Amino acid sequence: MDRSRHPSRSVAIIGLIAVAALAWGPREGRGETVAPRYPVPTHISKESQAMLAAPIVVDDGPVPRTMEEWLAAQVETNARLWEFNAPRIDQADVTITKKMMAGVPVREIVPKAPRKPRAGKVLMNVHGGAYWLMGGKLSVKEGVGLADIGRYRVVSVDYRTPPRHPFPAAVEDGIAVYRKLLESYGAKDIAIFGTSAGGGLAAAVTIAARDAGLPLPAAVIMHTPWADLSKTGDSYFTNDRVDPIIPTYDGSMAAAAKLYAGDAGLKHPLVSPVYADFRPGFPPALLSTGTRDLLLSATVRLHRELRRAGIPAELHVFDAMWHGLSNMPEGQELQREVLVFLAEHLGD
Repeated sequence: MDRSRHPSRSVAIIGLIAVAALAWGPREGRGETVAPRYPVPTHISKESQAMLAAPIVVDDGPVPRTMEEWLAAQVETNARLWEFNAPRIDQADVTITKKMMAGVPVREIVPKAPRKPRAGKVLMNVHGGAYWLMGGKLSVKEGVGLADIGRYRVVSVDYRTPPRHPFPAAVEDGIAVYRKLLESYGAKDIAIFGTSAGGGLAAAVTIAARDAGLPLPAAVIMHTPWADLSKTGDSYFTNDRVDPIIPTYDGSMAAAAKLYAGDAGLKHPLVSPVYADFRPGFPPALLSTGTRDLLLSATVRLHRELRRAGIPAELHVFDAMWHGLSNMPEGQELQREVLVFLAEHLGD
Protein backbone atom coordinates (compact mmCIF):
# COMPACT_ATOMS: atom_id res chain seq x y z
CA MET A 1 0.00 0.00 0.00
CA ASP A 2 1.31 3.42 -0.96
CA ARG A 3 0.57 5.81 1.92
CA SER A 4 2.48 8.60 0.19
CA ARG A 5 -0.46 9.20 -2.16
CA HIS A 6 -2.60 10.55 0.68
CA PRO A 7 -0.33 11.70 3.52
CA SER A 8 -2.94 14.10 4.88
CA ARG A 9 -5.34 11.19 5.38
CA SER A 10 -2.82 8.85 7.01
CA VAL A 11 -4.75 8.83 10.29
CA ALA A 12 -8.15 8.38 8.69
CA ILE A 13 -8.77 4.82 9.87
CA ILE A 14 -8.39 5.65 13.54
CA GLY A 15 -8.96 9.39 13.36
CA LEU A 16 -12.58 9.02 12.30
CA ILE A 17 -13.37 6.45 14.93
CA ALA A 18 -14.26 7.97 18.21
CA VAL A 19 -14.43 11.73 18.57
CA ALA A 20 -17.64 12.11 20.57
CA ALA A 21 -18.56 8.53 19.74
CA LEU A 22 -20.05 7.94 23.17
CA ALA A 23 -20.15 11.36 24.74
CA TRP A 24 -23.01 13.54 23.67
CA GLY A 25 -20.51 16.33 23.39
CA PRO A 26 -20.55 19.70 25.12
CA ARG A 27 -23.01 22.33 24.06
CA GLU A 28 -21.91 25.92 24.25
CA GLY A 29 -22.63 27.43 27.62
CA ARG A 30 -23.60 24.12 29.23
CA GLY A 31 -21.86 21.47 31.22
CA GLU A 32 -19.71 21.12 34.31
CA THR A 33 -15.99 21.18 33.57
CA VAL A 34 -13.12 19.83 35.68
CA ALA A 35 -9.37 20.30 35.45
CA PRO A 36 -7.33 17.26 34.35
CA ARG A 37 -6.65 15.01 37.33
CA TYR A 38 -3.32 13.59 36.17
CA PRO A 39 -0.19 15.32 34.82
CA VAL A 40 0.13 15.56 31.05
CA PRO A 41 2.95 13.20 30.02
CA THR A 42 5.68 14.43 27.70
CA HIS A 43 6.29 11.12 25.92
CA ILE A 44 3.07 11.32 23.90
CA SER A 45 2.46 13.45 20.81
CA LYS A 46 2.06 17.21 21.09
CA GLU A 47 -1.50 16.89 19.79
CA SER A 48 -2.37 14.40 22.53
CA GLN A 49 -0.70 16.57 25.15
CA ALA A 50 -2.93 19.47 24.12
CA MET A 51 -6.00 17.23 24.34
CA LEU A 52 -5.14 16.10 27.86
CA ALA A 53 -4.33 19.62 29.05
CA ALA A 54 -7.80 20.94 28.26
CA PRO A 55 -10.63 21.02 30.83
CA ILE A 56 -12.93 17.99 30.74
CA VAL A 57 -16.65 18.52 30.22
CA VAL A 58 -18.36 16.12 32.62
CA ASP A 59 -22.04 17.06 32.55
CA ASP A 60 -24.13 18.07 29.56
CA GLY A 61 -27.46 18.73 31.14
CA PRO A 62 -30.49 16.59 31.98
CA VAL A 63 -30.89 13.05 30.66
CA PRO A 64 -33.91 12.40 28.42
CA ARG A 65 -36.73 10.53 30.10
CA THR A 66 -39.55 10.18 27.58
CA MET A 67 -39.58 8.71 24.09
CA GLU A 68 -40.05 12.20 22.68
CA GLU A 69 -37.10 13.58 24.63
CA TRP A 70 -34.83 10.71 23.53
CA LEU A 71 -35.80 11.17 19.89
CA ALA A 72 -35.22 14.92 20.07
CA ALA A 73 -31.82 14.39 21.71
CA GLN A 74 -30.94 11.82 19.05
CA VAL A 75 -31.71 14.22 16.21
CA GLU A 76 -29.89 17.12 17.85
CA THR A 77 -26.81 15.14 18.82
CA ASN A 78 -26.47 13.43 15.46
CA ALA A 79 -26.72 16.81 13.76
CA ARG A 80 -23.87 18.18 15.87
CA LEU A 81 -21.79 15.05 15.30
CA TRP A 82 -22.35 15.30 11.55
CA GLU A 83 -21.24 18.93 11.52
CA PHE A 84 -18.04 17.90 13.30
CA ASN A 85 -17.29 14.79 11.25
CA ALA A 86 -18.50 15.75 7.77
CA PRO A 87 -15.20 17.43 6.72
CA ARG A 88 -13.23 14.28 7.64
CA ILE A 89 -15.68 12.04 5.82
CA ASP A 90 -15.64 14.29 2.76
CA GLN A 91 -11.82 14.26 2.78
CA ALA A 92 -11.68 10.51 2.27
CA ASP A 93 -11.08 9.47 -1.34
CA VAL A 94 -14.01 7.04 -1.40
CA THR A 95 -17.36 6.45 -3.02
CA ILE A 96 -20.30 5.84 -0.67
CA THR A 97 -23.41 4.07 -1.95
CA LYS A 98 -26.53 3.55 0.13
CA LYS A 99 -28.12 0.12 -0.36
CA MET A 100 -30.46 -2.37 1.27
CA MET A 101 -29.14 -5.78 2.28
CA ALA A 102 -31.56 -8.33 3.72
CA GLY A 103 -33.94 -5.48 4.49
CA VAL A 104 -31.28 -3.52 6.41
CA PRO A 105 -29.93 -0.17 5.19
CA VAL A 106 -26.17 -0.24 4.61
CA ARG A 107 -23.61 2.00 3.01
CA GLU A 108 -21.02 0.42 0.79
CA ILE A 109 -17.73 2.30 0.82
CA VAL A 110 -15.02 1.71 -1.79
CA PRO A 111 -11.93 3.65 -2.89
CA LYS A 112 -12.62 5.99 -5.77
CA ALA A 113 -11.63 4.99 -9.28
CA PRO A 114 -9.18 4.33 -10.72
CA ARG A 115 -8.26 2.59 -7.49
CA LYS A 116 -10.04 -0.68 -6.90
CA PRO A 117 -10.92 -2.43 -3.63
CA ARG A 118 -9.01 -5.55 -2.73
CA ALA A 119 -10.50 -8.37 -4.76
CA GLY A 120 -12.68 -10.88 -2.97
CA LYS A 121 -12.42 -9.24 0.48
CA VAL A 122 -15.03 -7.31 2.45
CA LEU A 123 -15.14 -5.65 5.85
CA MET A 124 -18.41 -5.34 7.73
CA ASN A 125 -18.62 -2.38 10.10
CA VAL A 126 -21.05 -1.91 12.98
CA HIS A 127 -20.73 1.72 14.02
CA GLY A 128 -20.31 3.14 17.50
CA GLY A 129 -22.36 5.78 19.27
CA ALA A 130 -23.53 4.46 22.66
CA TYR A 131 -25.90 2.06 20.84
CA TRP A 132 -28.34 4.88 20.00
CA LEU A 133 -26.34 7.50 18.07
CA MET A 134 -24.34 7.75 14.82
CA GLY A 135 -26.92 6.15 12.53
CA GLY A 136 -27.84 7.26 9.02
CA LYS A 137 -25.15 9.09 7.06
CA LEU A 138 -22.91 9.11 10.16
CA SER A 139 -22.71 5.32 10.08
CA VAL A 140 -19.85 5.51 7.55
CA LYS A 141 -17.57 7.39 9.95
CA GLU A 142 -15.50 4.37 10.95
CA GLY A 143 -15.53 2.71 7.55
CA VAL A 144 -14.19 5.43 5.27
CA GLY A 145 -10.62 5.09 6.53
CA LEU A 146 -10.26 1.39 5.86
CA ALA A 147 -11.85 1.85 2.45
CA ASP A 148 -9.54 4.76 1.60
CA ILE A 149 -6.16 3.96 3.14
CA GLY A 150 -6.64 0.18 3.35
CA ARG A 151 -8.31 -0.11 -0.07
CA TYR A 152 -10.99 -2.41 1.32
CA ARG A 153 -14.63 -2.73 0.38
CA VAL A 154 -16.50 -1.80 3.55
CA VAL A 155 -20.17 -2.40 4.27
CA SER A 156 -21.33 -0.21 7.15
CA VAL A 157 -24.52 -1.44 8.79
CA ASP A 158 -27.05 1.26 9.62
CA TYR A 159 -28.70 -0.86 12.28
CA ARG A 160 -31.89 0.03 14.15
CA THR A 161 -31.37 1.95 17.37
CA PRO A 162 -33.23 2.93 20.53
CA PRO A 163 -35.38 4.54 21.67
CA ARG A 164 -37.71 2.88 19.15
CA HIS A 165 -35.63 -0.27 18.68
CA PRO A 166 -33.76 -1.55 21.75
CA PHE A 167 -31.85 -4.84 21.92
CA PRO A 168 -31.91 -7.23 20.09
CA ALA A 169 -32.70 -5.15 16.97
CA ALA A 170 -29.09 -4.06 16.30
CA VAL A 171 -27.77 -7.62 16.69
CA GLU A 172 -30.48 -8.99 14.41
CA ASP A 173 -29.64 -6.43 11.74
CA GLY A 174 -25.95 -7.27 11.97
CA ILE A 175 -26.62 -11.00 11.57
CA ALA A 176 -28.92 -10.36 8.61
CA VAL A 177 -26.24 -8.36 6.77
CA TYR A 178 -23.53 -10.90 7.63
CA ARG A 179 -25.71 -13.73 6.34
CA LYS A 180 -26.26 -11.79 3.11
CA LEU A 181 -22.52 -11.17 2.69
CA LEU A 182 -21.95 -14.92 2.98
CA GLU A 183 -23.89 -15.34 -0.26
CA SER A 184 -21.13 -13.48 -2.13
CA TYR A 185 -18.03 -14.04 0.02
CA GLY A 186 -16.51 -16.92 1.86
CA ALA A 187 -16.37 -16.47 5.63
CA LYS A 188 -12.55 -16.50 5.41
CA ASP A 189 -12.78 -13.34 3.26
CA ILE A 190 -14.90 -11.33 5.72
CA ALA A 191 -13.79 -9.37 8.79
CA ILE A 192 -16.07 -7.52 11.21
CA PHE A 193 -15.01 -4.36 13.04
CA GLY A 194 -16.39 -1.67 15.27
CA THR A 195 -15.52 0.90 17.91
CA SER A 196 -17.05 1.56 21.31
CA ALA A 197 -20.66 0.35 21.09
CA GLY A 198 -19.69 -0.93 17.65
CA GLY A 199 -16.93 -2.99 19.24
CA GLY A 200 -19.43 -4.56 21.59
CA LEU A 201 -21.78 -5.18 18.69
CA ALA A 202 -18.99 -6.72 16.59
CA ALA A 203 -18.54 -9.30 19.35
CA ALA A 204 -22.28 -9.81 19.88
CA VAL A 205 -23.08 -10.21 16.18
CA THR A 206 -20.26 -12.73 15.78
CA ILE A 207 -21.42 -14.77 18.79
CA ALA A 208 -25.04 -14.72 17.62
CA ALA A 209 -24.03 -15.70 14.08
CA ARG A 210 -21.98 -18.59 15.48
CA ASP A 211 -24.89 -19.77 17.61
CA ALA A 212 -27.14 -19.58 14.53
CA GLY A 213 -24.84 -22.06 12.80
CA LEU A 214 -23.17 -19.58 10.44
CA PRO A 215 -19.45 -19.90 9.67
CA LEU A 216 -17.22 -17.52 11.57
CA PRO A 217 -15.61 -14.53 9.84
CA ALA A 218 -11.85 -14.50 9.42
CA ALA A 219 -11.27 -11.85 12.08
CA VAL A 220 -12.94 -9.37 14.42
CA ILE A 221 -11.55 -5.94 15.38
CA MET A 222 -12.90 -4.26 18.50
CA HIS A 223 -11.58 -0.80 19.37
CA THR A 224 -12.30 0.19 22.98
CA PRO A 225 -15.43 -1.99 22.99
CA TRP A 226 -18.31 -1.15 25.30
CA ALA A 227 -18.45 -4.82 26.20
CA ASP A 228 -19.97 -4.45 29.68
CA LEU A 229 -22.86 -2.01 29.92
CA SER A 230 -23.07 -2.42 33.68
CA LYS A 231 -20.77 -0.34 35.84
CA THR A 232 -18.40 -3.25 36.45
CA GLY A 233 -14.61 -2.93 36.24
CA ASP A 234 -11.92 -0.73 37.75
CA SER A 235 -11.68 1.86 34.99
CA TYR A 236 -15.30 2.95 35.44
CA PHE A 237 -14.02 4.32 38.74
CA THR A 238 -10.30 4.98 38.27
CA ASN A 239 -10.84 6.83 34.97
CA ASP A 240 -13.95 8.68 36.09
CA ARG A 241 -13.44 12.35 35.17
CA VAL A 242 -10.17 11.40 33.46
CA ASP A 243 -11.29 10.33 29.97
CA PRO A 244 -11.97 13.51 27.92
CA ILE A 245 -14.33 11.72 25.50
CA ILE A 246 -16.51 9.77 27.95
CA PRO A 247 -15.72 11.35 31.31
CA THR A 248 -18.16 9.32 33.41
CA TYR A 249 -20.57 6.41 33.33
CA ASP A 250 -23.05 8.22 35.52
CA GLY A 251 -25.78 10.18 33.81
CA SER A 252 -26.17 9.95 30.04
CA MET A 253 -24.04 6.83 29.56
CA ALA A 254 -25.87 4.85 32.24
CA ALA A 255 -29.19 5.97 30.78
CA ALA A 256 -28.13 4.94 27.27
CA ALA A 257 -27.11 1.51 28.56
CA LYS A 258 -30.54 0.92 30.08
CA LEU A 259 -32.26 2.33 27.01
CA TYR A 260 -30.45 -0.13 24.75
CA ALA A 261 -30.64 -3.22 26.98
CA GLY A 262 -34.34 -2.87 27.74
CA ASP A 263 -35.93 -5.93 29.30
CA ALA A 264 -32.87 -8.10 28.54
CA GLY A 265 -30.85 -6.45 31.30
CA LEU A 266 -27.33 -5.06 31.29
CA LYS A 267 -25.58 -8.42 31.75
CA HIS A 268 -27.22 -10.39 28.95
CA PRO A 269 -24.29 -11.96 27.03
CA LEU A 270 -25.32 -10.33 23.74
CA VAL A 271 -25.80 -6.96 25.42
CA SER A 272 -22.52 -7.19 27.36
CA PRO A 273 -20.29 -9.74 25.56
CA VAL A 274 -17.87 -10.08 28.48
CA TYR A 275 -20.49 -12.47 29.91
CA ALA A 276 -20.67 -14.62 26.77
CA ASP A 277 -19.24 -18.11 26.35
CA PHE A 278 -16.40 -17.99 23.82
CA ARG A 279 -15.42 -21.65 24.16
CA PRO A 280 -17.58 -22.83 21.22
CA GLY A 281 -15.44 -20.61 19.01
CA PHE A 282 -14.63 -17.05 18.00
CA PRO A 283 -12.38 -15.62 15.27
CA PRO A 284 -8.90 -14.19 15.88
CA ALA A 285 -9.39 -10.76 17.41
CA LEU A 286 -7.65 -7.43 17.80
CA LEU A 287 -8.64 -5.14 20.66
CA SER A 288 -7.36 -1.65 21.47
CA THR A 289 -7.71 0.79 24.35
CA GLY A 290 -5.78 3.38 26.36
CA THR A 291 -4.83 3.78 30.00
CA ARG A 292 -7.17 6.79 30.39
CA ASP A 293 -10.05 5.11 28.57
CA LEU A 294 -13.19 4.78 30.69
CA LEU A 295 -13.70 1.45 28.90
CA LEU A 296 -10.18 0.16 29.59
CA SER A 297 -11.50 -2.52 31.94
CA ALA A 298 -14.25 -3.59 29.57
CA THR A 299 -11.64 -4.06 26.83
CA VAL A 300 -9.13 -5.87 29.05
CA ARG A 301 -11.80 -8.16 30.47
CA LEU A 302 -13.08 -9.06 27.01
CA HIS A 303 -9.54 -9.86 25.92
CA ARG A 304 -9.02 -12.12 28.95
CA GLU A 305 -12.29 -13.97 28.26
CA LEU A 306 -11.13 -14.62 24.71
CA ARG A 307 -7.73 -15.83 25.86
CA ARG A 308 -9.28 -18.11 28.51
CA ALA A 309 -11.29 -19.71 25.71
CA GLY A 310 -8.11 -20.27 23.68
CA ILE A 311 -8.92 -17.61 21.07
CA PRO A 312 -5.95 -15.82 19.43
CA ALA A 313 -6.43 -12.22 20.54
CA GLU A 314 -4.15 -9.18 20.39
CA LEU A 315 -4.52 -6.38 22.93
CA HIS A 316 -3.01 -2.95 22.16
CA VAL A 317 -2.97 -0.54 25.11
CA PHE A 318 -1.70 3.00 24.55
CA ASP A 319 -0.34 4.92 27.51
CA ALA A 320 -2.23 8.10 28.43
CA MET A 321 -4.74 7.61 25.60
CA TRP A 322 -8.47 8.01 26.07
CA HIS A 323 -11.55 6.48 24.51
CA GLY A 324 -10.85 5.79 20.85
CA LEU A 325 -7.51 7.62 20.43
CA SER A 326 -9.28 10.21 18.31
CA ASN A 327 -7.48 12.00 15.47
CA MET A 328 -3.99 11.82 16.95
CA PRO A 329 -0.58 10.57 15.76
CA GLU A 330 -0.92 7.62 18.12
CA GLY A 331 -3.77 6.55 15.92
CA GLN A 332 -1.31 6.00 13.08
CA GLU A 333 0.45 3.35 15.15
CA LEU A 334 -2.83 1.56 15.72
CA GLN A 335 -3.72 1.98 12.05
CA ARG A 336 -0.59 0.10 11.05
CA GLU A 337 -1.39 -2.69 13.52
CA VAL A 338 -4.90 -2.98 12.08
CA LEU A 339 -3.65 -3.20 8.50
CA VAL A 340 -1.08 -5.87 9.37
CA PHE A 341 -3.72 -7.82 11.30
CA LEU A 342 -6.15 -7.69 8.39
CA ALA A 343 -3.49 -8.70 5.88
CA GLU A 344 -2.57 -11.67 8.05
CA HIS A 345 -6.08 -12.97 8.62
CA LEU A 346 -7.69 -12.14 5.29
CA GLY A 347 -4.78 -13.69 3.45
CA ASP A 348 -4.06 -10.54 1.45
